[in-house]
Amino acid sequence: MGLLKSLPPRASRQADAAAVKKASRTVAAMPTIKGGQSVYDRISNIVALVNTKLGKYADKYVLLRDEESVRSYFDKIIEYGAGAIDTETSSLDPITCTLAGVCIYVPGEKPAYIPMHHVSYVTGVESANQVSDDVVRECLEKCEAAGVKWDLHNAKFDRRVCWNQLGVYITPYWDTQLAGSCLNENESHKLKDLYLKYCDASDGESFTYDKLFEGIPFTHIPITTAYLYAAGDPYKTWKLKEFQAKYLTPEKLPGPYNVFWNIEMPCIPVVAAMEDRGVTLDLEFCQELSVKYHAQMEEREKAVRDVIEMYRPEIEAYKQANPNHKLSEPIGLGSPTQVAILLYDILGLKSPDKEKPRGTGEEILLQLDTPIAKALLDYRETAKLLSTYVDKMPTVVNPKTGRVHCSFHQYGAATGRFSSSDPNLQNIPSHNKEIRKMFRARPGFVMISSDFSQQEPRTLAHMSRDEHLINAYVEGKDIYAWIAEKIYKVPYEECKEFRPDGTKNPEGKKRRDSVKSIILGIMYGRGAKAIAEQLGCSAKEAQKIVDTFYDSFPHVKNWMDDVLNGARRNGFVETAWGRKRRLPDVQLPKYTFELIDGAGSSASTFDPLNFDEDQGEAEVDPKIRASYTKQLDKTWGGAAKREIIMKARQEGIKITDNGGKIADAERQCVNSVIQGSAADMSKKAMIAIYNNERLKELDCHILIPVHDEVICECPEENAKEVADLLTKLMIDSAKEKISVPMKCDAEITYVWYGDPVEV
Repeated sequence: MGLLKSLPPRASRQADAAAVKKASRTVAAMPTIKGGQSVYDRISNIVALVNTKLGKYADKYVLLRDEESVRSYFDKIIEYGAGAIDTETSSLDPITCTLAGVCIYVPGEKPAYIPMHHVSYVTGVESANQVSDDVVRECLEKCEAAGVKWDLHNAKFDRRVCWNQLGVYITPYWDTQLAGSCLNENESHKLKDLYLKYCDASDGESFTYDKLFEGIPFTHIPITTAYLYAAGDPYKTWKLKEFQAKYLTPEKLPGPYNVFWNIEMPCIPVVAAMEDRGVTLDLEFCQELSVKYHAQMEEREKAVRDVIEMYRPEIEAYKQANPNHKLSEPIGLGSPTQVAILLYDILGLKSPDKEKPRGTGEEILLQLDTPIAKALLDYRETAKLLSTYVDKMPTVVNPKTGRVHCSFHQYGAATGRFSSSDPNLQNIPSHNKEIRKMFRARPGFVMISSDFSQQEPRTLAHMSRDEHLINAYVEGKDIYAWIAEKIYKVPYEECKEFRPDGTKNPEGKKRRDSVKSIILGIMYGRGAKAIAEQLGCSAKEAQKIVDTFYDSFPHVKNWMDDVLNGARRNGFVETAWGRKRRLPDVQLPKYTFELIDGAGSSASTFDPLNFDEDQGEAEVDPKIRASYTKQLDKTWGGAAKREIIMKARQEGIKITDNGGKIADAERQCVNSVIQGSAADMSKKAMIAIYNNERLKELDCHILIPVHDEVICECPEENAKEVADLLTKLMIDSAKEKISVPMKCDAEITYVWYGDPVEV
């Protein structure tokens, strides 16, 4: 399946599974319980709690503890043609976990739990009367052969568990977690939360694993207790799918329907394969970096201390004047409270952010621009590199594979963009090339990275239908330099980083970079002030450049206005592929008015002793609303507005200024369309790469997606063909919806961001 050429022989898989099971019989370590409580007491409490909260399901769920009943249940699933499935494990690592059991459901039968590797919390030995891996594996293989349509919640995890622990792939048909995101990205997508909200609110409290079993692996939960918690999940998944399927149709929601079936569901095996593959870490290079950055850490900490020592008289004076001060000796550089005291109370600096008068974050320190601020920024940079990457990465290498396996989240952002965690391989600082070089191709392989060139600006050109932008891309122009030519009224070649003879052109680079900042700023909803900060000019100058851009490309401005007006009208925007980004705040009224405790002008007509007439809810008189709205609209500045709002409160009226929420939502409108379309495009590319038969033959594997970039690895001798095919598939993936020609650049290296390899 996927980029794996084929499954290992069944006998081999069974031998591996038997080895795993044998190990689990003899190495069932007792969990460590925090707080001094014994394992016995902790599990006894769990059993009592589960029986109290979930005991009502004892007769509604069924335990399948023998081969005959398990095979019979799976036969009914095959006969029905569909079912729901869930796995219970000892940990969240599909590679090293122990498979505690499998939960299944099919209409007409009780939700069932199949225990496989539960152990006695007293002896540590596997409990009796459990079902073997062989039986469950054979049943799952039989279901796959019959084409059973499986419903799952977070299908990627269960697919990986079944592959790593049983040697069999299950093919997801419907993932209720992803469907939930396609239907409404702005709510919790936990199974129990969605089920309670949309299927059965009377089911009671949403009992999460952590709430019930925190600190205890599921393998150690007694079987007769475990099934009360686990068996209901596939039933909930099935019922939730039934609800979602009523709305996720081509008639009711054609866009989300397309995204779900043609992007998100086909992406599941791609993501599962990436996570299983993992990335090789160069441990020797990691050690070199550790030595280097720890030395740098010492230097930068000394630099901070030296600057602080310059203010020793002021520090001592502060301590004497404030006997209950919170400063340690030396001052805690990692303490926001102590740093704030140093900056604002001792040194007397003023925060540039009025909303954060004692802020110590990076943006504030950059604006303070003082020796102490610069020294703190340098110190923090090194501290973060050490704690997040250099020292941490070797600790997350999987002991079974020797590689780093992070978790990729398909719907990681509300726009549909990927995110990753444990560790986050998409957030490694690009400006520091050394950190990424910790990751390398496995021996005999090379890394191939291919990224979309100017993916989002090209998408903007298509979405806005601006013929000038489109023609520039068709003609193969450097779009940033070409736009800079229009804005700055200088020749095209004088707006490029390099002159025709190859020499550097600093002024041309400056013009080109300014246009890049402007276009990205426009797409990300940044105002003139934010763009000015990036360009290093005044807000007035930045606004003039932005206005010139809009004058040169009027279709872009018209399209942006249309997107915003559509959001105000509908409450959402859509990507080129139809993914919805719901922005309800954009439809909020400018101000909302509420009466406090029945007070207010119109409440004077409310008679508390009149029980015969329905007097309705008391509302703020429209004339009063209009008067306050007029006052607030005329006011400039937050302090003056707050004064009016406080005056209204004294009169029994609560006014909420929704301006901030509305502005945030408006800024997201265009960005959601552009970034979301780019995310859809990248996912389509990954699906095409994963499913390409020739790339399978060439032993190509996707490792990491980084937004507009896909990083793969393949044997070195296949690199040239893989690189060419990779870029072609990526370019072609956009043609379904984007008319502007895309461009991709591929690079072959041994390490991530390393020197190019000649092939």
